Amino acid sequence: MRTISRVGRRVPAHAGALGKALLAERSDAALTSLTEPFTALTEHTHTGRASLLADLEQVRERGYSIEHEETVPGIAGFGFALRYDTPAIDAISCSVPLARLTVDHESRIVSVMREVQAKIETLLAPASGTPDWR
Repeated sequence: MRTISRVGRRVPAHAGALGKALLAERSDAALTSLTEPFTALTEHTHTGRASLLADLEQVRERGYSIEHEETVPGIAGFGFALRYDTPAIDAISCSVPLARLTVDHESRIVSVMREVQAKIETLLAPASGTPDWR
């Protein structure tokens, strides 16, 4: 099994690791424009505000989002907001088949993604809403 995606693929923010990482950068009050029910991509996708907000609280505590089969069955994703500007407008993610995801593998993914996140944030100085991609 392997993940198949394409550049530019759109996934609703409430479902994917990237979107949830960015949503968690905002306060719950700032998320009032999200209207229920949310579109379900799989049986694991959040379809209600309460479950999404509970998930976003865990994202804030952990510092990154986790998506388990919310967009594609059998796939997990980890999302990290890039905090070189406030609020974060960009994020990075890593997806992996659940069949290959062990506790050790997850720990390694999170560690490497945190390193990459820190490097990107260090290279990009805060700007007025527009990242400097050099």
